[in-house]
Amino acid sequence: MTQQICKKSGQPFLITKEDEDFYQKMKVPLPTLCPEERQRRRLAWRNERTLYKRKCSGSGKTIIGMYPENTPFPVFDHNYFFSDKWNALDYGREFDFNRPFFDQFHELMQVVPRMRNHSVGNDNAEYGNLSSWSKDCYMLFESDNNRDCYYLENSFRCVNTCDCGYAKECELCYQCLDIKDSYNLRYCLICKNFSDSWFLKNCIGCKQCFGCVNLRNNEFYFLNERLTKEQYMEKINSIKLESFESIQNLWKQFLEFAKKFPQKYINGFQNENCTGDYLNNCKDVHFCFDSSDLRDCKYVFHCERINNGYDVDTYGGEEGCQFVYECQSVGRGAFNVAFCNDTSRNIKDISYCETCWEGNNLFGCISLNHGEYCILNKKYTKEQYLELKKKIVEHMRAPVSAVGGRKTGEYGEFFPIKYSPFAYNETQAQIYYPLTKEEALQSGYKWKDHDPKEYYPQKIKIPDSIREVDDSICDEILACEKTGKNYKIQKAELDFYRKLKLPIPKRCPDQRYLDRLAMRNSRKLYERKCSKCQKDINTTFSPDRTEPVYCEECYVEATD
Repeated sequence: MTQQICKKSGQPFLITKEDEDFYQKMKVPLPTLCPEERQRRRLAWRNERTLYKRKCSGSGKTIIGMYPENTPFPVFDHNYFFSDKWNALDYGREFDFNRPFFDQFHELMQVVPRMRNHSVGNDNAEYGNLSSWSKDCYMLFESDNNRDCYYLENSFRCVNTCDCGYAKECELCYQCLDIKDSYNLRYCLICKNFSDSWFLKNCIGCKQCFGCVNLRNNEFYFLNERLTKEQYMEKINSIKLESFESIQNLWKQFLEFAKKFPQKYINGFQNENCTGDYLNNCKDVHFCFDSSDLRDCKYVFHCERINNGYDVDTYGGEEGCQFVYECQSVGRGAFNVAFCNDTSRNIKDISYCETCWEGNNLFGCISLNHGEYCILNKKYTKEQYLELKKKIVEHMRAPVSAVGGRKTGEYGEFFPIKYSPFAYNETQAQIYYPLTKEEALQSGYKWKDHDPKEYYPQKIKIPDSIREVDDSICDEILACEKTGKNYKIQKAELDFYRKLKLPIPKRCPDQRYLDRLAMRNSRKLYERKCSKCQKDINTTFSPDRTEPVYCEECYVEATD
């Protein structure tokens, strides 16, 4: 192993022989930042949830997107972006060997148009981002193929579902996290093949249950106690499940109750030689999270079907990708891609690019569609491209102190945070690596202050039960009980609450999203012992947690 000192945090980090082999295959230098700072840098380029109403710079049409009106570069609606009314090659420029690459790329960023967001194929679902092929939906983020859904993140193929995260193939679910193939669930965590239930954790294949943990293929259980159907219905009917106050108290009680039961050291199935959490069907994968079908990967998050990938955030697609390094959002079919941001499908042999589609052999390009052999959006022959790219990489690799100060030491680094078009607190970096305004500014990052127009006082008292709510609630400006930020109730959302007899939420959507994420462990791994057999385990449950944490074998035995 090689020990490096992070040039940002000053903390030591290790580089293994396997890591070095990967870097050699990618022909990149060893990283200078620790894994956490590398991810912070990438996520500071990812505005996932902050939306703006503005005009399309081409058509003048009103659009919803992730860039505000005062963004320096043009912002296009999708139809205009993919039209023949403009050409990204028109912005091409020569590379200047007397200047750093990142400065030149940043200047290109100021003029080349971008898409309003990364969502396609939606029908009446324009409010959202990184979500596609959905219909009649509102505020979906990183979620595809949904119908009649509201306030979802990382959810797919759901119907009539609201305020859920990491949900797949679910219907009529509310305030759930990490659920799959389920129907009519409320306040459930890590459940599969379940229906008609409340307050569950780590349950599979059950129905008609309330307040249960670690159940398998059962029904009519109440607080992990088997009841008859009549006894169960009597219990349920005695609880005030239409009351906001009652539900909040029950939720708190359930979370304490769940701590008594064994927890599996890792959430996931069919993994071999893996560390991380929320992994499925992975092999030889380390410090990866929320991913499936990975092979030989490290520091990969929210991805699927990657073979040989390091430091990647967000990939989706059935075609898979190979040899990807230091990328934020990369599309399906990618091959040999490094240091790229928001690139889409079928990209090959590209580096230091942003929002490029279906291209190959690109370096330092922005918004090219089906481009090849381009540098800074300028077209070259194959021979010219390969020769010039070699010279630029050499220019970027050499240390800053090289002769004449013309060498920059940039190669191997992702785009600097200071050049991100977003404020730090608009991005996912703030979610996983939160900073105060002072800390962000001190580090040279941009910051977006609260808009006073989004913090008006609430003039009404929200009724405790949905039965007491009329349609006028949709005309009211509500204020989050925790942050004071304003929010509104949409009519379709109100209909959903009425259908499920659920009370009106008293926190804004952003806070509800943060509340759901808080139900998950942080992305930090600990070495500890299985609480039953004392086997060594690597887990996101810290040693000071009170829940018993079991290895795979002991957990299976306990739940069986």
